[in-house]
Amino acid sequence: MEPQAPPRSLAAYREAVASLPFGKVLPTAVYVLDLPESPVPENLRTIANRLRERLQLGPEFNLLKWGTLELKLSFLAYPTFEDEAHPALKEAVSIDLASGSVRRVSYADRVNPPILHRKETFLPEGHPDHVRYRKLTEAEEAAGLYEETATIGFRRNWENLLRSKRVAIQGHRLVPLAEEDPEDQKAINLAAVKIERHRTALSRAGLSMPVRTLLDNGILRQIDTFFDYGCGLGDDVASLQVLGYRASGWDPHYAPAELKRESEIVNLGFVLNVIEDPAERVEVLVDAWSHARRVLAVSTLVAGRENYSHADAFEDGLVTVRNTFQKHFEPGELAGLIEHALHAEAIPVELGLCYVFREIGDQQDFLSRRTRRVIDWEQIHQRLRLLKPTRVRLSLYDRHLELLEDFWKTLVDLGRLPRPEEYERIEELREARITANQAARLFVEKYGEEPLSEARQRRREDLLVYLAAGEFQKRRTPFVRLSNSLRLDIKAFFGHYAGACDEARELLFASGDSDEIEAAITDLEFGWFDASQGHFTIHRSLIDSLPAILRIYIECAAQLYGDPRQADLIKLHVYSGKLTFLHFDDFDGKTLPELVTRVKIDLRRLFVLVVDHSDGETHQILFFKERFLPADYPGRESIEQYSKRLRKLGINESMLGPNDQGAPSREEFESALEQVGLTRGLARKPKTR
Repeated sequence: MEPQAPPRSLAAYREAVASLPFGKVLPTAVYVLDLPESPVPENLRTIANRLRERLQLGPEFNLLKWGTLELKLSFLAYPTFEDEAHPALKEAVSIDLASGSVRRVSYADRVNPPILHRKETFLPEGHPDHVRYRKLTEAEEAAGLYEETATIGFRRNWENLLRSKRVAIQGHRLVPLAEEDPEDQKAINLAAVKIERHRTALSRAGLSMPVRTLLDNGILRQIDTFFDYGCGLGDDVASLQVLGYRASGWDPHYAPAELKRESEIVNLGFVLNVIEDPAERVEVLVDAWSHARRVLAVSTLVAGRENYSHADAFEDGLVTVRNTFQKHFEPGELAGLIEHALHAEAIPVELGLCYVFREIGDQQDFLSRRTRRVIDWEQIHQRLRLLKPTRVRLSLYDRHLELLEDFWKTLVDLGRLPRPEEYERIEELREARITANQAARLFVEKYGEEPLSEARQRRREDLLVYLAAGEFQKRRTPFVRLSNSLRLDIKAFFGHYAGACDEARELLFASGDSDEIEAAITDLEFGWFDASQGHFTIHRSLIDSLPAILRIYIECAAQLYGDPRQADLIKLHVYSGKLTFLHFDDFDGKTLPELVTRVKIDLRRLFVLVVDHSDGETHQILFFKERFLPADYPGRESIEQYSKRLRKLGINESMLGPNDQGAPSREEFESALEQVGLTRGLARKPKTR
């Protein structure tokens, strides 16, 4: 018999995975134990063997997870699979079979790692251990251990359930729990620690960061209901109510009598990080998700931003001098917890903030909007007024000026004719006996074809950036699951979905080529290129002015970080496949802003490093910040005047050195100013008598 070739298309791959004669089948994947003698189709075995050899994965990666919706294979390390009834995941290596990208996640140090159940389902029926594993599963079912399965996929939660049922696992047998069990005492000791969680609640004058982003991103609308799970003092709820939103909240300490309400939007804001029990964190996350009809927003503190004068290690976090608990989540840890607990994809929005969407269409609309450039209609309108029309039916235009200009705004925003359901004033057009095609033709008659061509090209590029980010994340959403608006966009600008994704993948590959990145930067008339380091840095307001290849480079990093516009400066490492987001203290308000946080992302290794610069002995300030700014940046002239005075004092750009490493710290700069009698604004200090 001829050996089978590896499947080369998604359809062929799905057919091969569907032909697996055994395995644990879930909605998005099939899990099988990787055994030499197991009846795995030869073409799938060829893929697994080649990747195992190329990535040098040892036998400890003993479970294979074959994706059923996308070309994706994961090698999962369960080193105690044979010895333990419910082994814990130690490490996962995921490979996108289409792009070849690899992602590694270690669970070795997690105090509450994911675990396996029903081990017999991973084996072919003839395997010697199949009957033994199945008997344990049957005993667990009879004991009622699988009646509620929402949280038992984590070790601590499973152990808590076993204790509540007064049973234990010995080898691969279910036995009554001993009267004095050591694990009982551990649970008692944990419960005896009286953490004062309520003391972490903050009183705010404005909205919290998670709620602000829900508004900024258009997720929370006036028509939606909002529920704040763990609302603390209730400031977010009160502020939203004043703004006219239907908001409510619940808190175990400050608002225990309030009902937990099912709502379109649920906010779990900085709650998980104050819970000292890892098992309870999972329960709270699952419960919050059960109340979210459309979107759950989850935010936590982030590792790298710890700033305590004194704190004691406890579980996987710290107990502060105020007797509160704080866990700082490593980059990627929150998303991993969400995906394992909720079996839903977590979308990073900012550092320590993820959204979880019920509907894939809503998720893809959000991701598409994030890559879509804002249209300044007033600016466009001013430019269009300068164009001389060749012929205009002025009577029609004059009679319906406001309506037509409103329609044209939608036309330019979409880059195509809107469908009736996409334009809310369509009935007014019909009453005026103007069709959408007539209105579009009048636009061309008045302003020419060029503005509309620019709008089409802009929207086409935005879609390519969105699709390329999906390819980077190994996420190609089935066309039928996209929103109607996105489907219309793809048909209008590309003709068909497969062709659009292929074009986006080509751009994605180009964005990983340092020569292509360097060429794209060379043509730009803005930004600062540090040739010695190979770094190109811009202000966030310039992202939309970048060519598509550079926007894709940034958007790929955004898949791990969140919205790049939340950073002040974005630094592209041209030759190393890295990118850094820089956050400053009041960047727009200060001439010499102070660096607060640096987030460095390695796109090739999918690794995120967060560095807190706010708590050191010295503090880094940014000189000559006009290097990174657009020409029309508010206040740029005064910034340049300040820089001129710096140069007169002998401080210039060349003194800063590579990557600004030679720049004086805030303390050094203020000391030098003191010595020469100057204020921070470089004015002479008045002489004292």
